[in-house]
Amino acid sequence: MSATEALKKIYWVPLESSPEAMTKMIHRIGVDKAFAFSDVLGLDPELLAMTPQPVHALIFLFPVTDSFQATRHSEAEASSPSANVWYSKQTIGNACGSMAILHALGNAPGVKIGGELAEFFAKTKDLSPLERSKALETCEAIAEAHGASAAEGQTAAPAADAKVDLHYAAFVRVDSHLYELDGGIPGPIDLGESTDLLTDAAAVIQKRIAALNNGSPLLSVLALGPNQDN
Repeated sequence: MSATEALKKIYWVPLESSPEAMTKMIHRIGVDKAFAFSDVLGLDPELLAMTPQPVHALIFLFPVTDSFQATRHSEAEASSPSANVWYSKQTIGNACGSMAILHALGNAPGVKIGGELAEFFAKTKDLSPLERSKALETCEAIAEAHGASAAEGQTAAPAADAKVDLHYAAFVRVDSHLYELDGGIPGPIDLGESTDLLTDAAAVIQKRIAALNNGSPLLSVLALGPNQDN
């Protein structure tokens, strides 16, 4: 990236992995209040069973390492995803939380969406992944909702252009295949046939955690499903 491009780059304040803050964000931009994010308490079958269901997507927060990202880059380059996967590149700095939310909602036909978010998805339906990212850069409604939710986290939000060593990815099921979506890698990772999003994605996340192998307490998984407080 040139110095001129760096000066022009847009940054958003990093979003905390908080189901409450993320739920407020999606409600602000048009997701029906019957849907919400919740913490996944664990990845073994007994704890997965406690997750409100049906689950429409999972969001995984993890610490970034060069070797881990290199593996995911290679997997994305080797994938041939369905054209029905809604995927966007990420060109906004520190927006990976909202990018994961958009990837989750853009591939969750069972979630009722209206308002500004429905308009955004309609506008970007036939665009390329890079064109979608540019559309997000100019979407004030999503930017404002992100900013409000970033300010509502349980910890003080860092500066928008702060270097953050944590990253988000979304797991969705499209055309009976499980996908891992991250705007910072070349494209969707096709993880193969899937019969159950929650259990299949949990198995992949367990492998991702084992590959990280750093004992980080900063790992978390959120599920998009029914709102238990509605």
